[in-house]
Amino acid sequence: MRIGIVNDVRAACEALRRVVDSLPDHDVAWMAGDGVEAVAMARRDRPDLILMDLLMPHMDGAQATRQIMANAPCAILVVTATVSG
Repeated sequence: MRIGIVNDVRAACEALRRVVDSLPDHDVAWMAGDGVEAVAMARRDRPDLILMDLLMPHMDGAQATRQIMANAPCAILVVTATVSG
């Protein structure tokens, strides 16, 4: 399974990449830092699944999901976290 990762926090992208890389038959297709980049990447290289953050600059995950589903549909799972303290 080829997976795209979308998150504006580099550490979060890397953490998700490590998880995907640890799974047999799963590969990271690409990583994007915001919704604009994710839409462009999905058009060029449609993965089987996208792990999408919601809160990002330039274009949030909800808007990016709508655009991807309209132009290059694939499964999208929202993965978001907040760390405080």
